[in-house]
Amino acid sequence: MESDQPQRAPQATDRRARRLRRLRRVAAVLLVLAVAATAVLYRPIFLGNVAAVEPGKVYRCAQPKANLDELIAELQPGSILNLRGGWYTDDWYAAEVEATEQSGIDFYDFPMKATRRPSRAELLTLIDLLDRCRYPLVIHCKSGADRTGLASALYRLVVLGHSPDEALDEFSIFYSHIPLAGPERLHEPFKEYRDWLQAEGKVHDPSLFRDWVAQHFRDEQPESEPIAPLKPGPRMGPPPASLASKLNRAKG
Repeated sequence: MESDQPQRAPQATDRRARRLRRLRRVAAVLLVLAVAATAVLYRPIFLGNVAAVEPGKVYRCAQPKANLDELIAELQPGSILNLRGGWYTDDWYAAEVEATEQSGIDFYDFPMKATRRPSRAELLTLIDLLDRCRYPLVIHCKSGADRTGLASALYRLVVLGHSPDEALDEFSIFYSHIPLAGPERLHEPFKEYRDWLQAEGKVHDPSLFRDWVAQHFRDEQPESEPIAPLKPGPRMGPPPASLASKLNRAKG
């Protein structure tokens, strides 16, 4: 029995050493994941994900909430494009509608899905709006990462004349965009247009992209909504009288 003891002690020491090595590896992986998560979420959580697409002209951000008045005062927008949607019962939506109305800002209400391929009508509607809205323009969805990236990329393509690859820079982890489980579908119009340009031996031009969307873009929406210019104001019209009085009492 005594002769067995010296054999067991080194085995136990080896097991403890292996466990410690595994724990260190797990801790290192968790640290890397924590740093990555902080990098991805820091801008939308702490900075509102505010960034300039073109300084003085177009800005992108997450849903303005407590920072709404400050954002309006700083950026002095002529228009705000809301790609998230919402309803008057949502405090953030009611506050945005009221603030834009009081400040004389054109509020465009155009909800989109962040996890599906955009339709032809959606693309053409956004292109039309970028041609005629009052600038500066502030674009936002919920987190300012995916749908906001789409509209910002369209601006670079059809207004600034940037290439499809340059426009795709608006889909960046810098803005917390993670192209997995749906949001990567928002890239498709830009990649397919780039491939079409290469196949046709053409050079990008904003008018060419508009024609491509209208004539060549593959629309997966079987009955795509009609294309109509966006008008300023909440998409559902003024709040019902009962809800309006409730909102006024809440503000009071």
